[in-house]
Amino acid sequence: MGTLATAAKKLVLQKQEISKIRRSSEREFQKAKTVSRKYSSSLNSLQKRVISSRNQIEDINQILNQKISQLESIQRLKKSAQERLGLEIQNKEQLESEVSFSNTDDEKQSILSRLSVINSVIDDIRNEIKQRTPMEKKLSQIIAEINNSKLKISNSVKKNLESKPQLVNLVKDSVNKLERTTRKFQSSKSQEDHAKNKLNKVSLELSKLLRKRAKAKARAEAKAKAKARAEAKAKARKAKAKARKAKAKARKAKAKTKARKAKAKPKARKAKAKPKARKAKAKPKARKAKAKPKARKAKAKPKARKKTRR
Repeated sequence: MGTLATAAKKLVLQKQEISKIRRSSEREFQKAKTVSRKYSSSLNSLQKRVISSRNQIEDINQILNQKISQLESIQRLKKSAQERLGLEIQNKEQLESEVSFSNTDDEKQSILSRLSVINSVIDDIRNEIKQRTPMEKKLSQIIAEINNSKLKISNSVKKNLESKPQLVNLVKDSVNKLERTTRKFQSSKSQEDHAKNKLNKVSLELSKLLRKRAKAKARAEAKAKAKARAEAKAKARKAKAKARKAKAKARKAKAKTKARKAKAKPKARKAKAKPKARKAKAKPKARKAKAKPKARKAKAKPKARKKTRR
């Protein structure tokens, strides 16, 4: 009993110490798990951002190429129009010089008609150039904005890629720490479970022993109570027997007193016999015996009779 109780106390203290270690290791494990998840999540989000940024750059490059091709087309058309405008202006100047050298009206009229056609062509070309100029400016602005956004995204990708090695190292360190804390936590948990099982076994044995002792104590108490009841009954029987003996003795004593009193009655009857008293009369001294009050007192038999009646 004492060895089991001391073993149980030792196991309780041991379990408490192991539980403290387990709680401490569990806190470290949870902290390392949180940090590892944080860094892993940051790395994953960084990789996703890099991939997304690269996809955005690819889309921007496509749009940029389209806008550049449009700008180049407009610039080519504008350049071509400017070249045609220069040719038409040269033709106009030539025709204007020919008008002054024309000899006939028909020739002059023909040159003037050609000049009007060239003027209308020149106007059309100038209108075309005017229309393409704002388009060229707009496309140039769009291309500049696209290049700026592309540059921002590229800088962001560059920064992410520069910070990636450091974050990768943090993730590796956090994973290693998580593995260490996991092993420590699992070890402390298994030790705690082992201590619990051992304590449960000892507690079970101790409870069985306590139940046995309680049962034995209850049986002993029951026996003691039964013995006490038996002794009490025996005492009561002895007391009753003594009382009966005392009553018997009292009855015997009463019977003896009655018998003695009954035997004492004949003496009282002898006192009635007065012959001696009569003989004493013949003598002078016998006259003194005449005083019979004493004999009369002996005749007081009623008291003796009353005792017999009782």
